[in-house]
Parts: sequence; C-alpha cells; structure tokens
Amino acid sequence: MRKIAGLLTLLTLILAATAGSAQVYKTVPRTTGGAPITLSGAISYDPHSAASLKAQNKLTTQMNSFLVKEKQGANFRNGTVDTVPYFDNWFITGGRNSVYTYSMVGHSPKAGGTTTINTQVIPLITVLLMGGDTVYVFDPTAPTDGDSDISLFLQSPIYDGSTTYPGPPALTGQFNDTMQKAEFNGVAAANWHTKLNPTSSGNIWIQFLEYNNGDWTYACGDPCFPVFNINTISNNFAIILSVEVPANSTFPIIVTDFLTAFDPSSGGCCILGYHTAQTGIANPAGILTWGWGTYIPHNMDQGFSNPFGVFGSDIMVLTHEVSEWINDPFVNTAVSPWVDGGVGFAQANLETGDVIEGMAAADVLYPVTLPTTVGAYTYNEQNEALLAWFTRNPYSGGLYSWPNEHTLSQVPHTPGCNAPFVCSWLYGEGSGAFYFGPSY
Repeated sequence: MRKIAGLLTLLTLILAATAGSAQVYKTVPRTTGGAPITLSGAISYDPHSAASLKAQNKLTTQMNSFLVKEKQGANFRNGTVDTVPYFDNWFITGGRNSVYTYSMVGHSPKAGGTTTINTQVIPLITVLLMGGDTVYVFDPTAPTDGDSDISLFLQSPIYDGSTTYPGPPALTGQFNDTMQKAEFNGVAAANWHTKLNPTSSGNIWIQFLEYNNGDWTYACGDPCFPVFNINTISNNFAIILSVEVPANSTFPIIVTDFLTAFDPSSGGCCILGYHTAQTGIANPAGILTWGWGTYIPHNMDQGFSNPFGVFGSDIMVLTHEVSEWINDPFVNTAVSPWVDGGVGFAQANLETGDVIEGMAAADVLYPVTLPTTVGAYTYNEQNEALLAWFTRNPYSGGLYSWPNEHTLSQVPHTPGCNAPFVCSWLYGEGSGAFYFGPSY
C-alpha cells in the first residue's frame, strides 16, 4: 500500500486559494458505517457480470408506457417529453420480421438543421481514506497529463469539430455528430447536425471514500489498484445531481479520474462508466438523462498506470457512454439479440459500445491526434456499432461501425446455413456478430 502524506493539507490549501474564484468546491457527505470488502479472483476489463449496471432505466412504469406509445407508428417524429431533444422511428428485422421502435437524441434527420445540446460537465475529486487517513487523491482537475482530465476532455473530439473521418462518406465534425450522419447516410438532410456544447455550474465536487466502510478496495490484476464501490458512488452521484438540479434538456456528465468501480453483490470489476435515464429533478414530469465516465490519463496517476492497457485510456469510456446515450437515451430500446465482440454474452438492447469493446484493440480504438494546451495529444475514441448493425438493413453504403467502418462486417447472413457460430447464428466479422438461434 502506498500512502501519500499531506494530501488533506494540500487539499485544504487548494480550497482556501480558490475560495474567491468562480469555482466552488462542494463535498458529498461521507458514509458512516460498513465493513472492508475484499475482491478475489483475477480482475479483467469490464466483465459483463455487471452489464445491468452500465445502462440504467430508472423511469416510472407510466413514463416507460408513454414512451412506448409515443414511438408507435413514428416516422422520424420529434418527441414531446421534457428532456433532451429526441426523435422516434422504427425498423423491421430478425427471423420473424419483428418490429422494433427506438428513440435517439437530436431532432429528425429528415427535417435538417442543427440541434445543440448542453452537456454539463461535473468534475468529481475522489479522496480515498483508510481509518480516516488519506491514502490517495484522484483529481480530474489536476494536471496529470500536463493539463487536467477535464481540460483535455473539453478539447477532445467529443467537442472539437475539426476532425475529418475518411469514411466514405468523409465527414468532418464532432465524434457523435459524424456518427449520426453516418448512421442516417442517404436519409438525413445535408445540413442535419446534433452538436454537444460543454457547460458548467462552476461546482467541483469532492467525495471522501473510507476503506473501512467498504467504499473502496483493491482489485488485483497485475498489479493491484484501487477501485470504488458502485453503490457508494451511485448514491453520491444522486446527491450531486439533487444539488445541481440540471434542466431536463441538459445532459450532465460526471467525470472522475482513473478510478473504476466494483459491484459488491457479485464481486464484478471493473465498471468505468454508465448512462442513466431517471425522473427529472428540475421538472419531475420529464426525464433527466445523465452519464458518468472515468478518464484514465496517459501518465502515471498516484503511482498507478492504466491497469487495462489501451482499454479505458483517456476518452475511450466517455466516447462509449456518450455515444450509447445518443443512440438510446432512455435505455428502453430492445433489438433482436446479438453477440458481443468477445462472443462472451448475448444482449438484446441497443448498446452501441458494448458490441465492440471486447474485440481486439485495433478494432476497438480509433486514435485521433489534436493540438491541445499540452501540444499534440492522441485521444483514443472507441469505435461504435451503428444503428444499421442492429437493423441488418443499412440505409445506404453498408456501414455498420464508425469511425472504423471495417470493425464490423458488411457481409450479410447466409440463408440455409445452420452451423452455430459460423453462419446461422452469427452476422458480422470476426467475433462481433448477430445472434440468430433460435429465431427472433
């Protein structure tokens, strides 16, 4: 165990020095009980024993029923609920020609025009305690990579619109805007855009997590590294949002530094982010969608390097979560079952990042180098499955993944072939595939 002396004193000095600035530091109440938790067994990247925690629909039965009814018969129709701008549509696919409806962030691609959505970036500093003593401080506002996680995140392709992706079609713009343009290639008006605008309340949040209360523990792969209890941090997220009271039309993003989460009920580790739809706080008649993602710097952080290698580096998790929010903001889109990139599990929801994250690094990551405050900085976007991969029927051009169009196959299912995990059950390239048995 590595103890960092004097960090609480340093933190106090930081708070005092910034007391007169525009930024305000707020503290989440500490837990008051519990017991230490020990994780056992080999730790791997984001196992799907925790899949249910990665995308959460916390809406009421009444709201979910309304959303289902609103989508029926929709043909690129804009939604009416007080939430982020969204549109509804449907598709037919699967062995039984089933009808599936979906909602996506933005306004109708056929209508054209630009929709700009505010994304409230909320930095969360984490102080890890053991018996009340500070052990580590993971701070997304500190300059670990020469500049802070937050600053580099705001300069990343999620917000910067200067990157040109070769395609075809070649598209220039923010990561998620170009993804949507590729998804609806041949359908969307030429001037259709969905852009993200970073905002801030001016608050920087601090959470104090106590080892002896089970708020955090060590996950041991090679080497051991600290992880926090997803129940503790989820409760802290709820407290933060209740104080921030974001408008339903805003997408809050809570950003942590380095740390990932474990599930004490299953021992599963490690969860790097998730996205959620819940009853609105500012307006309970509407829907608040929000997400959490951890930023793992390139350099050593509190004596630790990235325990997942290329996975999780810088904005990988944030592109994963934001893209899944764009494609399924209310976490209520069912699709015909599919097999993930590691052929490790089958899902039946529209989680665009989960499809690919288990594949080889060359298929998962799409590096983009941009000029930043620290010079040229290479960001690692995660490739995403496009809507057409779930529908099996691309609108135009046979695109199934973005920005790397070769991550997922453009080869269709072979009729009459019944060899499991060869053709009849799989539709895709390599290990990223559709699941066709039994018929759906």
